[in-house]
Amino acid sequence: MPTHAPNTRRATDLLNTFAPTVAPAGPILIATDTSSASDAAFPMARLLAASLNASVEVVSALRPNTMPMYAYEPVPYWTQAEPYLLDGRQSEIDRQIGRTTPVGTAWPVRVRVGEPLTEIVEDARAIDARVIIVGRGRHSMLARVFGGESVLRLLQLGDTPVLAVEPGSDTPPMNVVIATDFSAFSLYAAQVAMGLIAPPATVRLVHVGPTLSEPDAANAAIVDGYTNEIATGFALLKEHLEPRGFIVETVSLQGSPSARLLEYLETSQADLVVTATHGYGFLRRMVLGSVTTDLIRSAPCSVLCVPGRARTIAAARANATAKQQTRTYALDVLDAELNAFTTRNAGRSCSIEMDRVDLGAQSLGHGMPLVGATYDKHDRSVSLMFGASSLLGEHLSHRMQGCESVHTISNAQGRDQVMRIVHDGGQTLLLLD
Repeated sequence: MPTHAPNTRRATDLLNTFAPTVAPAGPILIATDTSSASDAAFPMARLLAASLNASVEVVSALRPNTMPMYAYEPVPYWTQAEPYLLDGRQSEIDRQIGRTTPVGTAWPVRVRVGEPLTEIVEDARAIDARVIIVGRGRHSMLARVFGGESVLRLLQLGDTPVLAVEPGSDTPPMNVVIATDFSAFSLYAAQVAMGLIAPPATVRLVHVGPTLSEPDAANAAIVDGYTNEIATGFALLKEHLEPRGFIVETVSLQGSPSARLLEYLETSQADLVVTATHGYGFLRRMVLGSVTTDLIRSAPCSVLCVPGRARTIAAARANATAKQQTRTYALDVLDAELNAFTTRNAGRSCSIEMDRVDLGAQSLGHGMPLVGATYDKHDRSVSLMFGASSLLGEHLSHRMQGCESVHTISNAQGRDQVMRIVHDGGQTLLLLD
């Protein structure tokens, strides 16, 4: 939640950021390594499932066995996990469910083999999970799987909201703090949070702005204008969140966002804080905002984090469910059609996702300006280019060989929303913001 000079951001930009979104409607997904530090995820998942009338599924991942290759000991290769290890992990999860939930609780359990965090992210995508719940374990940090910075890695790798539950949280969140910087991403995080909690919870919308000096004749108008903008922004935020049955309060603070938020969480005795990671471009996606990082590491309560990519995908879903126009392009005229597509959409921010049979679904980038799309009939390849300009040399190209078909989806006004490219080994989706 960055600070801004009072005259660099208008809170009434909210009017332009409340685009329709459609959040995932799949199950709640518990990710566990079966340690006691992950126990807190289970009762919280049961409480939220009852409130939302949602199903719950459980995933755990085993790293494959590794054996050093002769003469190449620093580079081990993976071997398949033995069946008894899979059965053992399944039994451990069954015991964990038994000790953390009422007798008779029966949730589907999957034990996957691979790099644990990657496997969890892929599982969440496969079932369109609405949230991944993990036990926070701030001190032991879930040593086997969720150790160190693993919650941060889940957010970096995936596009599903992550709820890290503080140990001992066995009641629904009733004192909720939602951090907002009035960006589209923090607004969507607030919407996700309001969809998970239930009345009569108290929700406090908290904005931390820059420290303002006492107004004098020179800057009084600027300070007053900034204060009025924040008040207007809070009013719009409350209106669009439709806080039926909730007690909603607004809090405006000044100073360092991380420090002031952590102080406020302590004094307000919050049991849940909500924050968003911002939807930066493909080179910055691996660096999460400092506020999100500090909250995950130091907040005295459970933390719900919503990746910026989740908001972009939710907006694409909303566009896809609106009145649409779908076109399929013939390959013999595809080069001309892609030139026209480039003319219509060059410079638009977009995301790109690839779904391959051998690799599964992957997000290749987010928040990237489109430079263009081309087709080479000799090898039936489609190339997509992203970046500030094709002349500056700062761009990313993605080439897909063996193109079989290309489709676009446009909204009721004819504005392109999605391009789907079916090619050798899978498909690629271009989602236009």
